[in-house]
Amino acid sequence: MSNKIETIYAAIGIRVRFIREAIGMTQEDLAKAIGQTRTTLVNFENGKQRCMLHNIEAMAKALNTTPKHLLRGLWT
Repeated sequence: MSNKIETIYAAIGIRVRFIREAIGMTQEDLAKAIGQTRTTLVNFENGKQRCMLHNIEAMAKALNTTPKHLLRGLWT
């Protein structure tokens, strides 16, 4: 995986964690909402695991936002 791609996954994870914490949702709650384990969500949030597009869509829905918001500004 290229360094730029790794940076993008880390940025998505940071944004997901920020929104999740801002709305008072636990990792366990978000993991259940997207049909993943808490460990997988931790890996997503830390940029250690790639997020498939359907997971980004599910996270956005669970966080009451849009995939566009989660991905905004990540590519130049």
